[in-house]
Amino acid sequence: MSESGQKEKYKPSRFNVITPSDPDGLVIYNSLRGSVYRIRPPADEEVHSLLHNRSAVLDRPASGDGGEGLFDTLRTKGFLVPADTDEDDVAAAVSSRRKHRRDVLDLIIMPTEACNFRCDYCYEDFALGRMLTSVREGVRRLVRERHAAHPLQTLSVSWFGGEPLVAFEVIEELSEFFQSFCAENGVRYSAGITTNGYLLTEDVARRCLDLSISRYQITVDGPRSTHDASRYLIGGGRTYDEIVHNLEGMSVLEDDFQVTLRTNFTEHNRDRVPELIDELGRRFSRDPRFTTIYRPVGSWGGPQDEETGAHSGKQAELHKLDLCSHAADRGLSNGDERMLRPNGSVCYAASPWSFVIRPNGLVNKCTVALRDQRNAVGRLDEEGGLNLDEERMSLWVDTDDTSDSGCQSCFFQPSCQGAACPLVRLEEGRRPCPPHKVWIGPTIETYASMARRERERT
Repeated sequence: MSESGQKEKYKPSRFNVITPSDPDGLVIYNSLRGSVYRIRPPADEEVHSLLHNRSAVLDRPASGDGGEGLFDTLRTKGFLVPADTDEDDVAAAVSSRRKHRRDVLDLIIMPTEACNFRCDYCYEDFALGRMLTSVREGVRRLVRERHAAHPLQTLSVSWFGGEPLVAFEVIEELSEFFQSFCAENGVRYSAGITTNGYLLTEDVARRCLDLSISRYQITVDGPRSTHDASRYLIGGGRTYDEIVHNLEGMSVLEDDFQVTLRTNFTEHNRDRVPELIDELGRRFSRDPRFTTIYRPVGSWGGPQDEETGAHSGKQAELHKLDLCSHAADRGLSNGDERMLRPNGSVCYAASPWSFVIRPNGLVNKCTVALRDQRNAVGRLDEEGGLNLDEERMSLWVDTDDTSDSGCQSCFFQPSCQGAACPLVRLEEGRRPCPPHKVWIGPTIETYASMARRERERT
């Protein structure tokens, strides 16, 4: 009861999803909280009754009336909200906070676009070599000037390529500056790297950790034979054994880091991926620092797109979920859970404080459309100026839920904000709904099952 003696009024959140769970019960999800729960009988009928009618106004049961425990749990987890809550305003505030932050700088730095691999589905042309000295100085001054204008709370750096470890001395030089600058100015610093893993020997890994590089994404495309058939050295040399050896070298380190093992699957290799999962499970299932993700290979613009067996649509997404479930059975954690949380499905390119810095100083928003002129939003000069083209910038950061009525009414708005992939809007002129939203029922069912297995292991 409220102080006036009136019963408190609640309503189901408009960001709820309710889906039947096999063989019985329900799975419920709320995108404003990122909450996923499985509801077993007999509670499932009461939960369905409370949540299924979005226009219902519900009285909070009084203590002793029965049902107040379940009601309060749903209220605490965000599935029921006060009846006077304007959830559209709440979701708009989530989006606004992301877009208008001035205390964060996210740099995706390409120290080189050269690579020691020639993967079948790669879209890059390897035209640019090691980052110019003038560009490195521009990066340092950019960080200084940004902090001077609007004090930073967070500086996040992601090393990308090409293969960034081919130009490791650039990584060392700039990382030492970032560490020193952030320590002196009270800025939180975090760094990660996307690498093929071939050059990530134990000594290199130790040096990366010394440089505060704690996040790693490394691709392994199936068991030895399928991986070596698609991810090979220049000239055709095999790579699987060296990568796995390097991963095992990292696993013996005692440092705090996170390795995301990514597998790209096509129509050609997808049936072999479970063999890889079994192998990774045997090696890394007891180490929570190693997680896995699975991605269907798309038509990414490479010269061999037609031959790679690009995979998309419902079957690709359902196959991805099957792989996630198989990995959970083998004790491997999933690295994609953030995608269901607020902001979790927003593409980095949609945020105005995120920039890709290429070796020649060209500033991009997206790491895929490297040859698209609309992606060339500026050029970094030696004084730290980005020299942004505001019209091109707006193509990436202003075409989202603020200009799309469908996104504004969508249950998934807090997670993707209509900004899951600005490139899709640019190239295809359509709403870029992420596949895990399109197939939300199977997605949350799979995630609820994985969470149960994780609890059972711990």
